[in-house]
Amino acid sequence: MWRVAIGGFDMRYLLSIGLAAMLSASFAPAPAALAAPPATQSDAHKAAALELAKLVNESNDMAGQVDKVLAGIAAQAFSTDPNLVALKEEYPGIEKLFLDTMRPIMMDELQLMLPDYNAAVGAFFASNFTMAEIGELAAFWRSDAGQALMRSVTGHLDFAATSKELVGQMSGDQELSVSGASVDADKRRAAVRGVRDLTPDQRIAVMRFGLTPTGRKMQTLVEQKNEIDRQWANRDLSPGAEARIEREIGDALVNYIEAEERKRSAAQ
Repeated sequence: MWRVAIGGFDMRYLLSIGLAAMLSASFAPAPAALAAPPATQSDAHKAAALELAKLVNESNDMAGQVDKVLAGIAAQAFSTDPNLVALKEEYPGIEKLFLDTMRPIMMDELQLMLPDYNAAVGAFFASNFTMAEIGELAAFWRSDAGQALMRSVTGHLDFAATSKELVGQMSGDQELSVSGASVDADKRRAAVRGVRDLTPDQRIAVMRFGLTPTGRKMQTLVEQKNEIDRQWANRDLSPGAEARIEREIGDALVNYIEAEERKRSAAQ
């Protein structure tokens, strides 16, 4: 009988990989340089930084990215892992079953993690930007060009490097871990494609903001922001998510296979 753990492939890994990719989505990379000293923080400063983090993170179309991440990772896993390849050949609808069952678990886990992730990103903004600079960043990301850039870059994120890296780790005994290189590669590719798809006026507005002191500072800090994302991408699942995967994926898998076997027996 097929179980949640199939050979060397544990279905908890699929959720871990999806979350890893999702939490590495914001901010396209640029050449790094030395950052300015941390700014002094007041309660109002921290609150503004947290609101900026929420603005950026909530502009990432979480639901759409969940579908894209899961589809890409499942396609990679079900085409490279021998046990999953065999399972899909025997039961062709099994990949869709995993996606349909995993999606609500992943969405709930993301919502659970998001407040703490927002707090971590907010602390990054508060530590590196003055109140005035946070206001400039917020104004840019709320502008037509900023929103268009976020939508375009997010739309081009395919998480290919992250997915390939993590799925490749499943064949060994090492702990799953997202590298900074894969996060950087996915963001760079999405950024190039995302900027290309903007209108001329939007591209000019993005370039103008990038040439401001605040825009330049943001570019120098991208590697630091990517490291925050990498650490969060490697965070353990909650006990509730672990339990749901064991219960819901296992039940869905067994019920599906039993139903398929009944159909085959009836057709004989």
